[in-house]
Amino acid sequence: MRKVIKKCLLTLLFAASLLTPVQAEGEDFQAFFTWIGMRETSEISSTVYPYEGSTFACASAWKQETVYLKAAVTALADTHISVSADSFIGRNGEDTLPCNVGFLKSTSVSLGMGTDEWIPHIDVPDIITEEKEKDLSAGERAYIWISVPVGETASGSYRGTIHVSGAVHQELNAEIVVGPYSLADQTISLDLWQYPFSSYYRYDALRETEPFSSEHLEILSKELDIYRSIGGSHITCAITEEPWAHQTYFDTPSLVKWNVDGNGFLWFDYTWFDAWVELCRSKGIDGPIDCFSILPFDHVITVWNDMGTPDRIVLTPGDEQWKWYWENFLYSFTAHLEEKGWLDDTYLFVDERGLDYFYFMTDYVRSLNLGSRLHFAAALNVIPRDAELYDRFDYLSISIASVPEQDEEFNAFLSHRKELGLTTTMYNCSTNYPNAFGYSDPYESIWSLQYLAMRGFDGYLRWAFNAWPSDPLVKADNPHFEAGDTFLIYPDDISAADPGPSRSVRLCMIEQGINDMKKYRYLLRNADEETTALLRSGFDSMKRCYGSYNAYGAMGAASDGNRAILATEVMRMEMLIQKAALNAALNERGTPVSSLKEELNALCESQYQPYE
Repeated sequence: MRKVIKKCLLTLLFAASLLTPVQAEGEDFQAFFTWIGMRETSEISSTVYPYEGSTFACASAWKQETVYLKAAVTALADTHISVSADSFIGRNGEDTLPCNVGFLKSTSVSLGMGTDEWIPHIDVPDIITEEKEKDLSAGERAYIWISVPVGETASGSYRGTIHVSGAVHQELNAEIVVGPYSLADQTISLDLWQYPFSSYYRYDALRETEPFSSEHLEILSKELDIYRSIGGSHITCAITEEPWAHQTYFDTPSLVKWNVDGNGFLWFDYTWFDAWVELCRSKGIDGPIDCFSILPFDHVITVWNDMGTPDRIVLTPGDEQWKWYWENFLYSFTAHLEEKGWLDDTYLFVDERGLDYFYFMTDYVRSLNLGSRLHFAAALNVIPRDAELYDRFDYLSISIASVPEQDEEFNAFLSHRKELGLTTTMYNCSTNYPNAFGYSDPYESIWSLQYLAMRGFDGYLRWAFNAWPSDPLVKADNPHFEAGDTFLIYPDDISAADPGPSRSVRLCMIEQGINDMKKYRYLLRNADEETTALLRSGFDSMKRCYGSYNAYGAMGAASDGNRAILATEVMRMEMLIQKAALNAALNERGTPVSSLKEELNALCESQYQPYE
């Protein structure tokens, strides 16, 4: 038992053998682990990160969690490198965990806002591939991504080896210690906005098909598998053409086609809407159906006449013409939702509008006597101070930029909504820091999820999941926003015969943050009083840093000091979660935690150096 405890303590502290590889005669490369959380660790040389420069890594995991590791390969001469991995084997020699490896692919990322050619770029290894071989020039560095999914029956310690081969062979060894707790059946509200037409417009393979054909649905299915695998629960549905006034590179058609015949009769075609929602439901994505928007950004709706051509109609919210169109739609829409069995799950979503619009919209819909089963949702970049207003919204998401530091009034706002059974999440998008842009440090997303867990939010919203620019495999730039802001998965080549998406490192860091949030919430609900007090005290002291606009108009860390602080906070919170889980497990088994405190404190003091 003592040996297991010692191993857990070492894992808790991100323990790893920090022996820097020494070049041997004939070597054409050097391989070593590096921290997944930092984009370029050399930029902040004063901070020590987990595994950096090590040939051994040790990580802890809960059941139903995927462990991610990253290794770097530096070419000492022109060389051809291949990589493979053994399964991780348990102590009994029989239990195994699968290990997947592949090289990361880089894309070019603008350091500014927009696509102006004068803005500098960097290459960021963000695309996770299954490629096992790579040619490297002398001095070039490549990165290997390692993922180890941990099943529900896993327990104890597992060891595995990653093999890197060129002119010589090098092994990287890792150990994963699986604790007694599980992430199974733990859910949060995860809302990454999906754009089902992105793939339809991108791929040559779909040129001769209709939207939501079997070929299109097959591609969408692969994208949704990724979304669901990290806990995605919301379904994004445009119910008007371009509800955000065409902010994305590809068009965003309405999933509901508005039609008018020669007699002025308005009718609605739900074919695309039904196909999309049914596909999401078939994947287990059974949360809210978020419908955008009764208040589109430019107040335009598109109606197709009996000649088959679209008419763009500019409406003034609240006037008789606006009411006529929306009354017809909402009565038809709710009847259709009732028929499909989706009415209780559907939300009319209003995004980043003035508070007057929220009063107006909810008052109007209520006046139609549609019943209380059609819900309201909103994303806000201001904090409403009127409880009567925010109580109208079953689902509210507050911009991270608007969330104040520990503030009693805001904490009361969150507590009030919890008491009513209403959902409140935090969202992130352009012009905020920390973030998940192409140039962001990956740990920024982990920090964001840890922070919203500490503040008591119910989940996370991020715009967007797959609103790709023209060719993100080459450049992640966006004409209107920071590079990478609008997508978290990468598409396949335009000409791919059987297209499939790739995860980004940024998405995996969101997943890791989600898991931290689940662990924190689980321990607060289930652990003993001593453990929950330990956990709360540590999280309540989380430090928050703010960003600033750089010379190219993009938002990022205000200084390297701020980057180091957030990085250290991420490591501290993960250490704290692991320490709390260990304490809770020991208490459950009757082991006195107090007997370990002296040893644990000594390890913390000697091996973990927090910032000043």
